[in-house]
Amino acid sequence: MANSTGRTDPHIRPIDLKRDLVKVADLVDLSFADHMDAEGHDYLQHMRQTARSALFLSYAGTSPENSAYPFHGYVWDEEGDVIGNLTLIYLRRKDRRVYFIANVAVHPDHRGRGIARQLTERALRHVAEHQGSTVYLQVRDDNPTAMHIYQAAGFDEIARRTTWVFDSHAVISKPNSGSSRVCKPRLDDWEQQKTWLNEIYPPAISWNLSFHLNNLQPGFNSWFQRLFSGNQVRHWAVRTDNRLHGVLSWEKGPFKSDSLWMATSPLWEEEIVTTLLPSAFHGIPKPLRAALNYPAGRAVDTFHRAGMKEHLTLVWMKKVIIPSPANQSP
Repeated sequence: MANSTGRTDPHIRPIDLKRDLVKVADLVDLSFADHMDAEGHDYLQHMRQTARSALFLSYAGTSPENSAYPFHGYVWDEEGDVIGNLTLIYLRRKDRRVYFIANVAVHPDHRGRGIARQLTERALRHVAEHQGSTVYLQVRDDNPTAMHIYQAAGFDEIARRTTWVFDSHAVISKPNSGSSRVCKPRLDDWEQQKTWLNEIYPPAISWNLSFHLNNLQPGFNSWFQRLFSGNQVRHWAVRTDNRLHGVLSWEKGPFKSDSLWMATSPLWEEEIVTTLLPSAFHGIPKPLRAALNYPAGRAVDTFHRAGMKEHLTLVWMKKVIIPSPANQSP
């Protein structure tokens, strides 16, 4: 947030979308290339498309609070070179002002100088100045340096989530087409499916996923809305003795990534993973671009047996902002 004199480092400034957006996209790409999933590549593609849109840049807003686009935040600028970036996303949740820190990137040649720490502190100061109540972020579980920075800044872990993808080297057998256990979910399955989905993708984390219950809901009205919007969804269910054991849903993404959403109880988790993931692999186009977000540490061996591999595990962290009697802008 500030150096020993209590002033923000002069290298830190708000992002200027017109001149910085391509530089930030290149920096994020360089910093996270080895760990980025398909959704991350979609985000970079969207960022670069946005940078080429003069119309967008004319109405993009100047801060997280007045922009509908998730590209605002702060950069570390040295003689015109952007060597550090922090994206700050503003989210109003009911009566609370909530922020999300993303894409904390530092050029590999400049790491170890405290740039990420100072950008994080500046972002927290921004949140306090704008009467924010809560800040969230995600950090890879194999990045202890970043986790230490966030813990020192007052963030607490609230969840761990693993992204699973199909292993291109695995042999995934095609399910028996005559099996009566795999079927389409019924309309009256929705209430149970929705309960399971809310347990596996709770509101505390689902707001930052491409997860929307309305997109998965069965029925003519939902089908018509998906048809009108171009959304594509498929479902597979397992039922034994007329009892629903679980549902797996596939949702086509807008760019290069698709989503899998699993709804089940821990009681039937192993059965659903080993039965429905192979069904989805052979029943959707381009299965290698599909990803499943799931609580970390659950059914790990079962996912491996179903032909999937871990892409990355993210630690979700949260900090509650204590209001200050006097929040002065720099």
